[in-house]
Amino acid sequence: MLSAAPAFAHPGDLHTHGFADGVLHPLFGIDHMAAMVTVGLYAALIGGRAVLGVPAVFVSVMLVGGILGMAGFPLPLVEPMIYTSILVFVVLAALPVTRRASTAAAVAGWFALFHGYAHGAEMPADASAIGYAAGFALATALLHGAGIGIGIGARHLFARRAVMPRG
Repeated sequence: MLSAAPAFAHPGDLHTHGFADGVLHPLFGIDHMAAMVTVGLYAALIGGRAVLGVPAVFVSVMLVGGILGMAGFPLPLVEPMIYTSILVFVVLAALPVTRRASTAAAVAGWFALFHGYAHGAEMPADASAIGYAAGFALATALLHGAGIGIGIGARHLFARRAVMPRG
C-alpha cells in the first residue's frame, strides 16, 4: 500500500500530476537549480528594480521556451546554453562586469529561453501542459527567491564587515 502509485481516477488528477512534475523538474536538475539560484543572487546584487525585474523576465521568457519545447519546435544547443548560463551568471554575480538591470534582464531572458525549452521538451506525456508549466514556473520563482535571499544576506554581511571596527 505504501509503494502504490496514485490512481488518478478523477478528472482533475492529471492537472495535479503535471503541476507536481513541473515543480520537481527544476529542483532535481542541478544545472537548472544552480542557474536559477544564481539569477536571483545576481539580481539581488544589482538591487533596485532588478531584484524583481530580472527574475520576472526569466520566468516569463522561460514559459515561452517551455511552450516551444512542448510543441517540439527545434532549438539547437539547448544543453550547452544551459551550462553556459551557469558560468555566465556566476561570472556576472562574482565580478562587477555589469550592474545594469536592463542588461541583466536581457541576459536572463536569453538563457531562460533554453531553460524553458528543456523543461517543456521533458514534460511527461501524461502531464497537463498548463499544470506542468505552472509547476516549473513556481519552482523557478522559488529558486530565484532563494538566490535573492542569499544575495541580500551577503550584501548585509559585507556591509556590516565594512563598517565594523577592527580590534
